Amino acid sequence: MRNVSFRHRLFGLLLTLPAAVAASTDWEATYSVRQGTIEGGQAVQRYTAADGRYRLTLDVTPGGVVALFTQETFHDESSGLVDDGDLRPQRYVHVRAGGRKQRDYEYRFDWQAGQVAEVDGDRPPAVLQPGTLDELTYVEALRRALADGKTGLTLPVLYGSDGEIRDYRLQTLGEEEISTPAGRFRTIKVQRTQAGGKYTVTLWCAPALDYFPVRIDRHKRGRSQGTLLLSSFEAASGRAP
Repeated sequence: MRNVSFRHRLFGLLLTLPAAVAASTDWEATYSVRQGTIEGGQAVQRYTAADGRYRLTLDVTPGGVVALFTQETFHDESSGLVDDGDLRPQRYVHVRAGGRKQRDYEYRFDWQAGQVAEVDGDRPPAVLQPGTLDELTYVEALRRALADGKTGLTLPVLYGSDGEIRDYRLQTLGEEEISTPAGRFRTIKVQRTQAGGKYTVTLWCAPALDYFPVRIDRHKRGRSQGTLLLSSFEAASGRAP
């Protein structure tokens, strides 16, 4: 049972992985996931944009010790409009494969009607607040805030597993220099909390990469759920850390 719990902690962390979006540049980033010194898997994010629309995906595969106990994979996808650099989601999807339980869901954002509703599901529609994002896009607003010198903000975010709009509170905790497989970075440390939530997420955002998160930690009631570290980053311009 301990191994199953370990697997769920690691993949719970991966599902909270926020994606940093450069609205004018396509990019691909790879993260490794670790529990202490133990390797747990890999997450690959891809962002593309054209003709005023974006597509952002996250694909997770098990690795290291975790791969001995599961071959479950995850695919998350957000798509919608790009408006003056801001992302406006229209569709959000989460799919699991290779596991015992399927907890797939798909949401459509109806901005004209002012609600976000699950497709082929029984969760009731949620009322859209201005600027509502999803779990793959909220970091773009954080990056912009950091670039503008802000030290905190609150964002409405669709929490896909229950279909609710939750306020994500993001607060800077100062600067810190950290090492990752992709290199050493000076970062702005940011903590994410939410009302009624059990989890705290800490992000280290690197100014040298336009405040892209190079490390992400997740804790549940003070206990570590794992760490994500940037392994590689490649933009359409060819820039890499």
